[in-house]
This record gives sequence, C-alpha cells and structure tokens, in this order.
Amino acid sequence: MTEKFVMREHFIPDGILHDQDLCEVKLENGELILTFETHCYNDHNASLVEKYGNFTKCHIRCKFEEDEYFDPEVELRASRNKKGIYKSKVISISEFAEIANKEIGNRKKKGYWPWEYLFTAVSPNSGCLQIDLSIWIKYKGTVYHSCSINLDTWN
Repeated sequence: MTEKFVMREHFIPDGILHDQDLCEVKLENGELILTFETHCYNDHNASLVEKYGNFTKCHIRCKFEEDEYFDPEVELRASRNKKGIYKSKVISISEFAEIANKEIGNRKKKGYWPWEYLFTAVSPNSGCLQIDLSIWIKYKGTVYHSCSINLDTWN
C-alpha cells in the first residue's frame, strides 16, 4: 500500500506573522498567550494586505489541559560554536514567560532588535505543536538565538 502526503494541504493560517515582533508573553489560567505587534506593508501580497492591513496586534492562544505526564516546555537554542557544537536548554513554560517578558522589556528600553515569530509546525501524527521564535537572550552564561515552544496536542 502507498500513502501520499500532500505538503501544500498541510497549512497553518498564520497570515503575516512571520518576522513580526513579540511584545508580550502571558501565562494565566492554563493558557499561554503570545502577543505580537503586526505591521502589514504594501509590498506584501495584496490579499494579505486586504485581510490583515488594519490590524496592529495578533495573539496566539494555547490552552493547556491538566496532564500529569506532559508539561509544556520551551527549548532555547544557541548557535553552533567554532567546533560545530551547539547548546540547548529546556525550561518550563512558566520560566519562559517570566524571562521572556523581562528580556522583551529590556530590549524595548534599549532600542534593540525585538524577538520575532518564525513559524508554527503541527504534527497530527505525533500530537505536538511547535512555535518557533527568533530571540536573543543571555541565560545562565549562554547566548541563545532561537527557541521552540513545544506543546502536546493529544488531549
């Protein structure tokens, strides 16, 4: 038997979110809320400008179910060093929300480049969702440049 997976039909409707600025992370009542400042430029696809042009914020909301076997987690990733080795660190979603808001505030005050949305990937076969962000943070002595928010979707 042969099964065919059609990649173009596996679509996440994230509109103009790519490269948009993360401005706040909230974790309350079992829900993670990522808030992005959005900017739609006239050189974007005309249908995107028509659909999203008047919006200035976008929220990604992820509601968690109580599960004794799964805790949402965030993987911080550093760039490869000269030896081709990179570091990663897994932290809890609550720790991520705390350090993200602190760093986002510091970056705004100093006029530094913001954290940005990269993409969302969903795997219905393995029951997971991954939201990737471009970040910059020095955390416990290591500089991290990206992170993945990993969520269970089986529940």
